[in-house]
Amino acid sequence: MILVVSRARFSGWRRNIVVLVTIAAIAAALSTISYQYSTNNANGILKIASQDVRSNAEIQAHDVANNLVNKVDAAGNNLQILARSPAVLGNDVKGAIPLFSAAQQATSDFTSSYFWVGKDGKLLWADGFTNTTLEQNYNGEDRSYRKYYSEPRDTLKPYYSSLVESVDGIPRLYVAYPILGNNDARTASEDNSVTTNGDFRGVIVTSIDLDDLGKFLQGQLSSKFESQAGILDRNGLILYSNDATYIGKDVFGPEFQATLPIPMKDSFNDIMRESLKGEPGLGDITYQGKTSTIAYEPVSLRGNDFAILYIVSPHNLPTNVSTLIDQQRIFTTVTVVAISAIAIAIAFFVLKWNKRLSDLVEKRTAQLMAANVTLAEANEQLEAHEKMQREFINIAAHELRTPTQAILGYAELFSMSPEHKEEAIKALTRNAHRLERLTNDILDVARIEGNLLRLGQEKFSIEEVISSAVEDSKRLVANRNVKFVHEKGVSGLIVDADKGRVTQVITNLINNAVKFTNNGTISVRADQNGDEVLISVRDTGTGIDPEIMPRLFSKFASRSQSGTGLGLFISKSIVEAHGGRIWGYNNKNGQGATFSFSLPLVEIQEKKSSIA
Repeated sequence: MILVVSRARFSGWRRNIVVLVTIAAIAAALSTISYQYSTNNANGILKIASQDVRSNAEIQAHDVANNLVNKVDAAGNNLQILARSPAVLGNDVKGAIPLFSAAQQATSDFTSSYFWVGKDGKLLWADGFTNTTLEQNYNGEDRSYRKYYSEPRDTLKPYYSSLVESVDGIPRLYVAYPILGNNDARTASEDNSVTTNGDFRGVIVTSIDLDDLGKFLQGQLSSKFESQAGILDRNGLILYSNDATYIGKDVFGPEFQATLPIPMKDSFNDIMRESLKGEPGLGDITYQGKTSTIAYEPVSLRGNDFAILYIVSPHNLPTNVSTLIDQQRIFTTVTVVAISAIAIAIAFFVLKWNKRLSDLVEKRTAQLMAANVTLAEANEQLEAHEKMQREFINIAAHELRTPTQAILGYAELFSMSPEHKEEAIKALTRNAHRLERLTNDILDVARIEGNLLRLGQEKFSIEEVISSAVEDSKRLVANRNVKFVHEKGVSGLIVDADKGRVTQVITNLINNAVKFTNNGTISVRADQNGDEVLISVRDTGTGIDPEIMPRLFSKFASRSQSGTGLGLFISKSIVEAHGGRIWGYNNKNGQGATFSFSLPLVEIQEKKSSIA
């Protein structure tokens, strides 16, 4: 008795230690899971936040480019009005002065001046000539060498300049419209089409200081994202940058390229080259662990490719979010560890004080638990048996009806019309085979459900089994444009298994591929994967329905118009009974699916051969 009591006490202490160790293990697992969960959340939030920065940069580039187009168009409209005005057409400088002043006043936040160059290339008037000194210095100057005069003169089209250093040394952009002597010619010029009509009488020009352009661009940006703006012309010349020393430099020239850090140079240049193709887009550059998004948008003015606008947005928001997430992750881990320690302590004291009670009730508890387990197992077996019985009845009623009705129908046809006996016999044979397959499947499921599946064991070549299965399956696609390919992987692969059951699995997978492939190729291949043989059946059919994927190898899981949905369930049970695995997935190219299973490898008799 003393020995029995001592053993019981030892057993009780051992159980207590197991409980404490279990609680400690659970606490450690919870800490690990919590940390991993926080890490995954952090990465997910960082990804979302980064995508928000990219989207905002793209939106800003589009909006700012449109606003810039509208601003330049407003100046262009003023140029058209001036070029059409009677005073300008009549060469009435004095009468045109109020018009020039009004035009500059309307766009003074963007343009620095409007001026008039006559037919002979001489400067006739500028709104700045209200200053007598300026008028004396510049009035009558020859501007015929300037492209804002020569281009409209030669093409009779509006002209949009790249960066030009003005006579006062200030870099500016220019927009010029030709003055034409008749309405037809003016209309053609506005549409940017070439015309040979009209009397060229000079140009009306407006200038845009780069400082004013920069203020306009920065004023369009949201302060929330710390974005910066820049502009290149279509040849890669920098028209505007926050750093004024870059203005006028070729973005691919040695002077500017020397300022780029080597780690980011290639990615930056790739983005610049892509942007000059004339399509909007964006790209990321990373330097010293900091990422920025460069979004670009072409600026097109009345059919003229004027420039490309760039918005650079640093990913500062994700960094701030990451800091908060790291703090939350640490807090969560500390909290879980603290709660686990408290739980261990409480469990220790509770187990200590309840030791005596557990000794007294242990025997009764064990008896009751054993009785409950026995009853629960019996109940589960009854429920499983009842469920299995209902499922078999339903599937049998549904699937047996079709071939049975067909057999009865063709039997009547045979008796009533003997001349159709050949057709009737073929149909009877086909449906009899279908009944046989269905019966075998149902019997296999019954064996599997009842743990009565028995496997034979023999050594055989897996390649021979595949070849036989492929040849037997070719008759199934006699009237379809489906090609079977037996790919040769590693030859001489020998397995020790039930040959008939392995053949059944391969046949099931091939038949499954045939059901969903009306036009294409079905390939079967065997390879070595370590100490396993890997058999794969690949098709180019419709693929696996996403709704079926979670229960792909369950009973009655099928989207086919024919079949019971038992083939994959039976195949899985056979493969797993051999100690192997089976799986399926849709092909990455979007065409068809691949089903594979593995079996233990016994030996290899030959070397690798080429694909047939």
